[in-house]
Amino acid sequence: MDTTTLIEGIGWFGNIILSIGVLPQVVQTWRTHDVRSFNWLFLLLWAFGVLFTFIYIAYNDIAVGKYQWPLWLNYLVNIFATFYLVWAKYYYGRH
Repeated sequence: MDTTTLIEGIGWFGNIILSIGVLPQVVQTWRTHDVRSFNWLFLLLWAFGVLFTFIYIAYNDIAVGKYQWPLWLNYLVNIFATFYLVWAKYYYGRH
C-alpha cells in the first residue's frame, strides 16, 4: 500500500467517524424532543461553521477539479444534522 492510499484511507476513516458522531444526538433529540441542554450559541456557531467550511471545500474542489469526497461526506452529514438540531431547539424549545 502506498502512502497516498494510506492517507486517503485515514481521511475516509476520520470523516466517517465525524459523520457518525453527530447521529446519536440527532436520534436522541428525535426520540425525546429534549433540547434543554443545547446551547444556542454553540448550535449556531457549529451550524454556520460547517456550512461555510463546506462551501469553501466545495468551491476549491470544483475550481481545482479534484474532489475530497471524505470531506464532502462529513460536512454534508453535519450540515443536515446540525441544522436539524437548530430546528429542534427552536421548535421543541417553544413547547
